[in-house]
Amino acid sequence: MSKQASRFQKKVMSLGYRGKEIFKPLNTGHIDGRVLCVREWIANIFFYRKNGTVIMFDAGYNYDRLKEKMGWLDLDPAEIRHIFITHQDTDHVGAVERDSDGLFSHARLYLSEIENRYLTEETPRRVIFGLYQLPLVRTDNEKVLLQDGQIIDIDGIRVECILVPGHTWGHMVYLVDDAYLFTGDTLWFGPDGGYSFINSLAEDNELSKKSLKKLETLLRERNFRGKIITGHTGWTDDLDFAFAHIDQVCNSLKKQKPHDPDAPYDGYQEDDDTEEKARTVMLEKQKEILAPDYSNWVPKGMADGFAAGAAVTALGTAAAGKLIKDDRTRLAVKCAGGLLSAGCAAWAAWCFYARTQFSYDGNRKLSKSVIDGTVSYINDLPEGAKILDVGCGSGALSIACAKKFPHAEVTGIDAWGPEYANYSQKACEKNARAEGVSNVSFRKGNAIRLDSADETFDCVTSNYVYHNIAGRNKQKLLKETLRTLKKGGVFAIHDLMSPRRYGNMQKFMQELKEEGYEDVRLIPTDQGLFMDKKEADLLLLRGSCLLIGKK
Repeated sequence: MSKQASRFQKKVMSLGYRGKEIFKPLNTGHIDGRVLCVREWIANIFFYRKNGTVIMFDAGYNYDRLKEKMGWLDLDPAEIRHIFITHQDTDHVGAVERDSDGLFSHARLYLSEIENRYLTEETPRRVIFGLYQLPLVRTDNEKVLLQDGQIIDIDGIRVECILVPGHTWGHMVYLVDDAYLFTGDTLWFGPDGGYSFINSLAEDNELSKKSLKKLETLLRERNFRGKIITGHTGWTDDLDFAFAHIDQVCNSLKKQKPHDPDAPYDGYQEDDDTEEKARTVMLEKQKEILAPDYSNWVPKGMADGFAAGAAVTALGTAAAGKLIKDDRTRLAVKCAGGLLSAGCAAWAAWCFYARTQFSYDGNRKLSKSVIDGTVSYINDLPEGAKILDVGCGSGALSIACAKKFPHAEVTGIDAWGPEYANYSQKACEKNARAEGVSNVSFRKGNAIRLDSADETFDCVTSNYVYHNIAGRNKQKLLKETLRTLKKGGVFAIHDLMSPRRYGNMQKFMQELKEEGYEDVRLIPTDQGLFMDKKEADLLLLRGSCLLIGKK
């Protein structure tokens, strides 16, 4: 079935993954003096050469140019006597299936005993979230079945077999001479580091993540400093990069973020894979390309949840209408269900609209406008100033301050509660690296009781934070923040400061002035400064104000 499956993948997967920046194979060539690589559309197969012996890792598609491309590397299929298979998917075993060209019919196959159960029909291989069963793989090659932790020696080449179930039940990675780790389809490299491999193709994504964590622990305990080589996204020698996001899974349903400018639009197009390059160009490791991701004030899950609620309510109401016989009851149910469904639909529409307006990647970029506008009111800080940003979220305001005042020391604090799952200390630190600033740090903190001493900072700032702290007097929260401000320090605090939330702010400002604060002003930002009244109303931001002044 390998010929049919290979052709099918080239057509269907080329269309399904086009433009998503998921498959980023290496071209044919040399990683170094020992490891050689052949590109087969979106997949890579590898050869390890030492002391006159060549070992092959994975057998790729049933690919009609394999012998030709091996020739570019002066490799002869006849010299391949040992092939280690990470798993039995079409793009990793096609060249040794029964209907292949038989280039490696003489080679011995090594694969895990658990993975072999796919080949013996004991276990069906399912992909596309378990909805599709792959055709049975048939091979006539001699097989050696491996156990987790087993070590094979082939002419002085040491191969350690490490079981990493999840993508398939018996997936193995191979550590060669303690210097090269061939990972197959366990790791996916994005421009910001490694993730668990593609979600739609795994037997169990949670198990995949657990396996990767176990693998990372093993490598760190051994102080591994070798090369980590993937089946579809290149290689790295940076352990931190390789395992940066293994608690997350590459999502095949959307275009990847951050953007990778080096990713091919269609991985199945391989015009740039040439013999000249294979012979003259060394294959570089995957580069870390960071782009800031400040997330969105309106979680995607909220928008999706209301949309799903509208659909489910509408379907449930329709079904109930058919089952209920009493006319009055049926009408009442239809009315109630219709109103509920319409309400959910209206909130879903609002969420999608708000996400578009707030998005840092969209046209409006309201969030960025607010951040830039707030920072513009911070001026005249001393050399080496200390800045506190309360409720830093994904780090946008903290980082903007750090960029404007490169000689300042900026601290962003946040509680990072579960209601904003995309905001975290890790996200803040990643954004800071992406923006190229090093004078900012982030830690957990509580705006209700700040853990900083009186008169610690030269500037305190915040953006849309205090109104989210339920059951707390907002003026007291402001006083707690201002407590940490030095004499002569400045503040710029932006929030929804309507009287309903904040009480009488004119009286509050007068109190500040009586305490010695100077230049205290309350500036409405919803009347044309950061946004106009109509936009503020649509986005539920009426009452947005910026409180500024000097202690």
